[in-house]
Amino acid sequence: MIGMLIRLKVLEHKVAEFETLVSTLVANIHASEPEPKIYEVRRVKDQPRTYVYFVAFKDQAASDAYANAPYHRNAAPLIMACLDGDPVYETLEMFY
Repeated sequence: MIGMLIRLKVLEHKVAEFETLVSTLVANIHASEPEPKIYEVRRVKDQPRTYVYFVAFKDQAASDAYANAPYHRNAAPLIMACLDGDPVYETLEMFY
């Protein structure tokens, strides 16, 4: 399994737009990608502009399919335009 934790901060005036874009993206992912996966996005409590993605894909092929899906390619630049700085990526590995 391929996993990643992504932490990002959103520009104050872009929060509503970001949440709409991400909500639509997540709905498309869950409707369109049959592989077992985790794709969750949460707002950090008491930090209303900070979000954490927890994503995991069955294998590299599933990760690549997600990255190349039209709904992801279309949403990614719009989501990135909402950010206040660069996302912080952490690659996760299984230990059991």
